[in-house]
Formats: sequence, C-alpha cells, structure tokens
Amino acid sequence: MHDRKAFDECGWEDRLSETPTIADPAYQGTHAITPRKKPKGGELSTNDKANNKTISSIRSAVERCIAHVKNWKILATGYRGRLAELPTIIRIIAALEFYRLGW
Repeated sequence: MHDRKAFDECGWEDRLSETPTIADPAYQGTHAITPRKKPKGGELSTNDKANNKTISSIRSAVERCIAHVKNWKILATGYRGRLAELPTIIRIIAALEFYRLGW
C-alpha cells in the first residue's frame, strides 16, 4: 500500500494533525512537513535547498534509529516478557541510546 494511503487509512493523519511531523516526499498532500520537489524545467531556490537539507538531516537520524531498532535481537526473536511492560522497556532502551549518543 502506498505510504500516504496507509497514513490516512490507519488514522494517523488525524491523530498527528496537531503534532509537527516530518516525512519523506511520499507523504506530500498531508499535514506533514516534506521536502520540496524541483519544478519541471526549473531549479529550487536557495531557501528551498536549505530547507530540504534540514528536513533530510532530521529524517536521516530517524531512519538510522529505525535501522538500529530493527537490528535489536528482541525484534528478531520475539519479545517473551509481559506485553504491558514492553513500552517501558522500549523507552528505557531509547533513553540509554540517546545517552550513549550524547543527545
């Protein structure tokens, strides 16, 4: 399913409407902040290029975080603890990772 359609059908667009959301160009047409596309036969302005670079740098950090989460053994083998405790464990691991990175 296309990203934008999935975003809309699962209800996230409505739920995140008040939250600043940065997304890739697949989400254009939603409330999310997306990079500007180059116009046909034209060039992006210096401002648009700077904005795109900022958006891309934020997105790349998020994409790296997602890649790290996917590599965690717990996600590959399945979580065997109490399901109610999983969100707390994820928050602790994320906080430790941010601490390690100096954020």
